[in-house]
Amino acid sequence: MTTAFLQRESDAADRERWRAELAAIPSATRRRERLVLFLFRVGKERFAIEPAHIELAAPLPGIHSIPHRRESLAGAINVRGSVTLCFSLANILGCSPGTPSDSPMILVLMRHAWRVACRVDACEGMAEFEPSALHPPPATLLAAARTHLKGIFSSGEGPDVAWLDVDSLFGAFDTATG
Repeated sequence: MTTAFLQRESDAADRERWRAELAAIPSATRRRERLVLFLFRVGKERFAIEPAHIELAAPLPGIHSIPHRRESLAGAINVRGSVTLCFSLANILGCSPGTPSDSPMILVLMRHAWRVACRVDACEGMAEFEPSALHPPPATLLAAARTHLKGIFSSGEGPDVAWLDVDSLFGAFDTATG
């Protein structure tokens, strides 16, 4: 391995010395662990989800209706040539309706081998949060919505952000298709 700073080969002794020096730095001065989450909006509410579960964020294609479906199942869409079920997060989470979006988006979520789509009003991109800033969902929140949340982050850039529990959310998708 060549170091760019000294333009010389680093050896095992150098790497061991660097490990020891880094380990000696007090933990309070090390960079704290931060959560990186993808933010989006449904109605008036802001949500976050781990980026590892997002396959695609794109403009909303046409949703094809499915007869005799539950309210939380919006229909089916074509995602890269594959028929994908599309769910209404607004219905599943009990979101306050907002002003309809001029350019709604679709989030395609993955968990294990299951891929689903969800209509969202806006995608806000990535944001970092301190794990210590996570608070439990308020008791006044509907019980159905509270079960799908890991917690709430207060954000200095607008309304609070609710962190979605992917396992619980996919459980709701499973229930909606049954």
